[in-house]
Amino acid sequence: MIDSLILYFQFFTRIPIPIAVDEPEEKMRSGVRFFSLFGLMIGFLEAVVYWPLQYLFSPSIAWVMILFLDVMLTGGFHLDALSDMADGLFSSRDKDRMLEIMKDSRVGSNGVLAIVFYYLLLVFSFLVLLPNLNIRLQATIVLLLNLVGKNGISLLFYQMQYSGNNSQGLGTTFLNVKKQNILICQLFSFFVLFIFLGRVGIVCFIVNLLIVWLYRKLVMNKVNGLNGDTLGACSPISQVVFLLTLILMRGFL
Repeated sequence: MIDSLILYFQFFTRIPIPIAVDEPEEKMRSGVRFFSLFGLMIGFLEAVVYWPLQYLFSPSIAWVMILFLDVMLTGGFHLDALSDMADGLFSSRDKDRMLEIMKDSRVGSNGVLAIVFYYLLLVFSFLVLLPNLNIRLQATIVLLLNLVGKNGISLLFYQMQYSGNNSQGLGTTFLNVKKQNILICQLFSFFVLFIFLGRVGIVCFIVNLLIVWLYRKLVMNKVNGLNGDTLGACSPISQVVFLLTLILMRGFL
């Protein structure tokens, strides 16, 4: 468990942990059952920072600061994946060309639009929710956002087929993840969402499950498999779905 979490912090964040872990690929693969826990730990750090910020400034300003902090903590890791995925899948090219575009380090117009719409949805969703949220619920959303993102990614590991030009890419690390590890990750997320949000959390979990399944079908139809970019892009997509579901359910918060 500890080794897997260390590796996740080393690969998916900028938090320096100078500890060498043996067999990193195997530890990352077997540690998928802790993937949502890793997201929750990131969320906890951000929620701890959010709590005093919303007193010092305002909830809306504190939220924007937390979004900036998230980029600082993660290096915008999944945002890069989101932009690459959008550039590739919505380029109206054939499969091979789509994969080449994803591999290109340059950001195209679709990638820019994806990031802009992502942040617009995050900011305005929170502003819509704000009248229905006390301080505890505000911090709860900050706490759960990264958990939901990592939970969405872990769903894609189920019977994953790799589609990419880089046989050594990060996406290949998560081939052949055991079903029970994915199930443990999902159950952990389900119970955390239920504990903090009750029946609203259950609805959020089910809706995210459905949207991730639809996203998987879209990707499979486009490029016949998944790679690091299409996996990583699922995190911001799941986060947006989570907030939009909360808006629909805000009368029950």
